[in-house]
Amino acid sequence: MRGGFIKLHRKILEWEWYTEPHMLRLFVHLIFSANYEDKSWRGIEVKRGSFITSWQGLSESLNLSVQTVRTCIKRLESTGEISRKSTNKFTIITICKYDSYQDFNPISNNQVTNEQQTTNKQLTTTKEYKEYKEVKNKEKVYKKKFIPPSIDDVKQYFQEKGYREDVAVKAFEYYELGNWKDSRGNPVKNWKQKMFTNWMKPEYKIQQKQERYLEL
Repeated sequence: MRGGFIKLHRKILEWEWYTEPHMLRLFVHLIFSANYEDKSWRGIEVKRGSFITSWQGLSESLNLSVQTVRTCIKRLESTGEISRKSTNKFTIITICKYDSYQDFNPISNNQVTNEQQTTNKQLTTTKEYKEYKEVKNKEKVYKKKFIPPSIDDVKQYFQEKGYREDVAVKAFEYYELGNWKDSRGNPVKNWKQKMFTNWMKPEYKIQQKQERYLEL
């Protein structure tokens, strides 16, 4: 099988033989049959845009009479569409402006496929990266979002650490009134750390309070 496909420009609608069915059919067949690259046949070099055939072969391929084929070929020769070189065994037909009908592209089908796969992979990777970044950004926003504790949360934390409840209440009210911002006006991101650093002093421990009662 001959490889690939042919290109057919819309300008062919303006071609002088376009309204002649046999002429159009034969010419398109010749373009299909022409070599898309230089080849060799039985020691004969057959250039791109050319191919070896015979009157009988064209007649059978197109289901036209040999005389009709001859007439169409002569017309195409007369208007400079093709040229031919005949021997007693075969005919070499050349499409004169083959490159204007079929732009030359040396890239093989495998190369095109590889490039398409590379492009698709890049697009997929880019899409996945964007989705990954969106998820990460959402995670960052979630992590940075501060949810203030309730008074019970603060009391429980102080109790677990062994500090007095009244101090827990004072600490809660301090930050609650300040809209959970520290003394410098910066938002509190980790309330437990703030409580531990600023409010959990040794003198506020429950044990020390109990010891004072014992001393009394």
